[in-house]
Amino acid sequence: MMQRAVESFAMRTTIDLPERDHQLFVGLARAQRTSLSKVILELARRGLRSSENRIGETSAGYSVNPATGLPMFRSGRPITIEDVKALEDEC
Repeated sequence: MMQRAVESFAMRTTIDLPERDHQLFVGLARAQRTSLSKVILELARRGLRSSENRIGETSAGYSVNPATGLPMFRSGRPITIEDVKALEDEC
């Protein structure tokens, strides 16, 4: 009988973080004596787990898409590319 080797591959990606958030994550990584990637992964997993508990919640002004786990907001009108550009310019 042949045994298959189970391999776990890490995916490499790039994310853009605001400087103050990057500094916060780096500080957490140093304090926990771990890597920046592990800190961000743990925080993302916590966020996903907590959003699983809020699927369909509307009292906070948003609901969570059960297929993606992402928050969905109602704006009262369609969001245009001009709206997005205006918000990007504010940052």
